[in-house]
Amino acid sequence: MEPPVFPLPSGNYLVTGDREVTAVLTVHPPDRNGDSRWALDAGTLYDVTHLPCRAARYTATRDGCFPANVPNTAFPVSPGGAMPPVEGCEKQDYAVVVVIGVPE
Repeated sequence: MEPPVFPLPSGNYLVTGDREVTAVLTVHPPDRNGDSRWALDAGTLYDVTHLPCRAARYTATRDGCFPANVPNTAFPVSPGGAMPPVEGCEKQDYAVVVVIGVPE
């Protein structure tokens, strides 16, 4: 899988979770604060998320924020489930949206 480019450029993208829904994701141009609004023309974020792919960003709240501190029994993470907590870290979970093309 190709690494994502951030921020995602404004435009329309075909996205799917490879289940029942394929949708057009519209990424609107950033506002004056640099925030960009995203919208789907069908379904929900859950519908177009590749559930087995899980990701999280861990940020240290104190010393000892090491991914190695997570017990192996926390894996594999269930599809759609949250990534495991890590002591000493704050966590932001992310869902993986797979872009399969751009509409004509």
